[in-house]
Amino acid sequence: MQNPQIIMTKEEVELIIFKVSAEGQDAINMKIYKNGTTCRYGVGGLPQLGISGMSFIYDTKYFAPLIEKVPQEILDQPMNYEEETPNGYLEYVLAFYGVSTNGDTGEKANWTKSTGVRVKLDQQSKFNHSIMGLLDGLTMDAAELTNEWYFDVMMNVVYKAKSSTLPIETIMATPKTDKEIKTDFENYVSQMLQSVRKWDMRKFVENKTYEINGALCKGVVKQDSNSFKVTFHPENGSEVKANKPKWKFW
Repeated sequence: MQNPQIIMTKEEVELIIFKVSAEGQDAINMKIYKNGTTCRYGVGGLPQLGISGMSFIYDTKYFAPLIEKVPQEILDQPMNYEEETPNGYLEYVLAFYGVSTNGDTGEKANWTKSTGVRVKLDQQSKFNHSIMGLLDGLTMDAAELTNEWYFDVMMNVVYKAKSSTLPIETIMATPKTDKEIKTDFENYVSQMLQSVRKWDMRKFVENKTYEINGALCKGVVKQDSNSFKVTFHPENGSEVKANKPKWKFW
């Protein structure tokens, strides 16, 4: 019996894309490059979040642990499964790209190899394939790896608090109005609190400082299963007026 054709090797993969969407909205969308470029918006719930970030990190701390978990069989056997969706749809995409012909391995790359998995299901589907565990597990692993980075993107957008661990080369996109930013942040917090992995945002402010109006502050997060609050405390004891939004969480 012949071995199946190898479409891509793990060594050839330079970009992994994760996307989960429903009814035209992305619950989460991430692009993680081997060269360290990282892009993300969303937490995994709906509605879609309009706050996104892209950082040039220049190492493989996110990419390496994810590609290690990808079975070679997934790269060798692309899958595109789609059902009729009279009750609304849920779509998973896990895509791999590599072997660029223009010397670029980032956003401007001209990829010559690609493979992956796309599954589009009815909201009441009984589809029970082992691929679903892999799609959900890898997507949540990628979210968990980048959660602290995405939290710091949120802190920058909402509080104008620049994390000492957020790469200097970071680009952020936001909604146009304060009201939309407020709504996005409320939805972000709600989705984080409701995550099945019970993500602890208190850990995201450890071992770092935040710069607000030129002063260095420590972030403090208070969180339980139903509430969230973040405050910033100046290191030198002087008063720092953070650009706090005019709303309160729970």
